[in-house]
Amino acid sequence: MLKKKIFIHQNIPYAFNWNISHHKAKLSQLSLRREQFLKLGTYFKRIYQGQIPNNLFNTREYHRISQFKIKGMKLSFLSSFGKKLIREEKIIYLDSTSALPRYAQTVFQSFKNSEIGRLPGHDPILKYILIKDKNSLAIEIPIWKKFYNTYLTGHIDLIQIQDNIIKVIDYKPEGNFIYSLPQVATYGLLVKSKFNLDEVKCISFNKKEAWEFDPSILLNEVREYLLAQGNHERIWENYINRNYST
Repeated sequence: MLKKKIFIHQNIPYAFNWNISHHKAKLSQLSLRREQFLKLGTYFKRIYQGQIPNNLFNTREYHRISQFKIKGMKLSFLSSFGKKLIREEKIIYLDSTSALPRYAQTVFQSFKNSEIGRLPGHDPILKYILIKDKNSLAIEIPIWKKFYNTYLTGHIDLIQIQDNIIKVIDYKPEGNFIYSLPQVATYGLLVKSKFNLDEVKCISFNKKEAWEFDPSILLNEVREYLLAQGNHERIWENYINRNYST
């Protein structure tokens, strides 16, 4: 039971899909945090009905969360920092046998077997996961929040509920998860704030591997590292602060 609504934002189509059967099944299983997850269903219903401020998504006046990347640093430095966070278990590394990479591998193999002649993009991979994975609730979810006289907008690739925790997930075929960690962590922080959730986890994945982390890492370990490196291009700090970690 998929509910679908296509939005055209800055001339790019985003196909929001909501798997209601998965969502209802999750709610029937939950006792802990059930009320919090009901709010998420209300939000999805509003999106499906088109009740979002499209003007915010179609202006170039405001920052898009997808712009939040660690810039101005050598990739070797970022790679070393990412490995350090994994060693310290601030980030959980998941290999190619974990669920999300396996779903992506299946779609890649299907394209190859069908001789489609191109690699699968976001849409077929996310749609396949939404249909096949019982934890998956919705894909291409628009999100926005007002900060004083400005706004942030973005589109979350995938939202799951697993083990009573909402997981905010982004498909990054290029890998290099630490480069785009500010984007994914900001999604997680906004979801946590918007729905007053006790806990949120973030995941970046591709067909080879995945990385899971608490979004507060952006406000702590990542911030401290970038400050030590003299990196001043932390534009996300204009919108988020340490209150999000509480």
